[in-house]
Amino acid sequence: MGIRNRQRRRAKHQRREARSRERGTWAGEHIGGRGGPSPAALVDLLVLDAAHAGCEGRDPRPLVAELADQAAGPGWCSLVTERVRAALVAHLATALGGGWEPRDVHAVLRRKVSLPAANLSVALLPEAVRERRPGTDRAQRWELQLANIASEGRCLGTASASWADDIAAGVAAIGYLAHLMSLPDLFWPARRPLPADVAPGLLERARALLAKAESTAYEQEADAFLAKAQELMARYNLDRAALEEPGQGVGGIEARRCWLDDPYLKQKGYLLAVVAQANRCRTVAVDQYGFVTVFGHPDDISATEALFTSLLVHATKQMALPARLGAPEPAFEPGSLFSQAAAGPGLAEQPGEQLGAMTRPSSSRPSYRRSFLIAYANRIGARLREAATAATEAAVQSSGGALLPVLAGRERGVEEAVRKMFPETATTEFSVTDREGWAAGRAAADLAELSLSPKLVGPRC
Repeated sequence: MGIRNRQRRRAKHQRREARSRERGTWAGEHIGGRGGPSPAALVDLLVLDAAHAGCEGRDPRPLVAELADQAAGPGWCSLVTERVRAALVAHLATALGGGWEPRDVHAVLRRKVSLPAANLSVALLPEAVRERRPGTDRAQRWELQLANIASEGRCLGTASASWADDIAAGVAAIGYLAHLMSLPDLFWPARRPLPADVAPGLLERARALLAKAESTAYEQEADAFLAKAQELMARYNLDRAALEEPGQGVGGIEARRCWLDDPYLKQKGYLLAVVAQANRCRTVAVDQYGFVTVFGHPDDISATEALFTSLLVHATKQMALPARLGAPEPAFEPGSLFSQAAAGPGLAEQPGEQLGAMTRPSSSRPSYRRSFLIAYANRIGARLREAATAATEAAVQSSGGALLPVLAGRERGVEEAVRKMFPETATTEFSVTDREGWAAGRAAADLAELSLSPKLVGPRC
């Protein structure tokens, strides 16, 4: 090492030691109460300056580095930790007062800021909830959410080896939370126990039938088990509806947020929308944050969530497979939303073209995957509408028509709930630009099992 390098390092070390002594003296004097501005207030200003720097077009890193300077001594580190925690709790409490729920806060920070920021917030959310003092029903709902995400929490403390990184994550979370827009409060009906004439074991029987369908090696036996399970699930929801009073309106409807992950948020939201529609629910997407609000009867929403999750897993696996070559071209009927002119190039038909196409990772193209998901959702929607119509007609006939006013009341309640929470909405339109993705998506949708089984299987061999 040269003489000049050694001199520069020695000067840098001396400056750091001087700054450390200065901060230690400053903190000691003020903590001791010998006048001057409050150290907590000064650190708070530095925390907020760092949190808002990025939004104002400034580089927050120098400010964060000043906050997370461990060479300033343990007193400084403890004070910074305390004030970052206090600021984070205050912003979390503000978010909870603005229509956000604990699971929503964790979800948005994980997606929009970072996983460490979300996990640090989880550890402080119980304190923020206590500060908000929610009502009994909301407190019970939030307590359940906190229990579900508690394992993700990590405390902010000076003893952590990642203390400096945690301070940076906490400051980033404060900056993001400070700019969250308010959301309309969710609403949910009080759950009542099932009446005596609705067997409480129906759901368990359906799950047992699905398990038998997956374990048997005989196709006819599996189909029989699946058919019976689907019948029980449909009747479980519809029979519960028949016991409700017609014209309940929004009182019997729940609004629940479903969080989606990048990429292809809009296409995944479309799949959720068609599944919800088949289960007598409605959806409204908020693309800015990446969630969809589902409106419907609690049982219908639960069925929607279960089926959507399974279908999304199935679609993701099928979408990752290499594009099927030589498959028949998709049919574009006149008047279809997706025109043939926008479908992109045709499939390779000659053996030489197929051989060349095999080297192209066509299934990894964004245009392929967007078109795949749109086609998958479109076809799944058609299949679900057919199944739901048949199940509803059978239930209506068995009830002698008494079920019709109940179902109509549910639909009116859902529409009223959507208008109440979102007075103004706009319809999302999609375009298909990849013919291979469209064909593969429709083919994958025809392979999907439309049941509430925890896993979807392809065609049996």
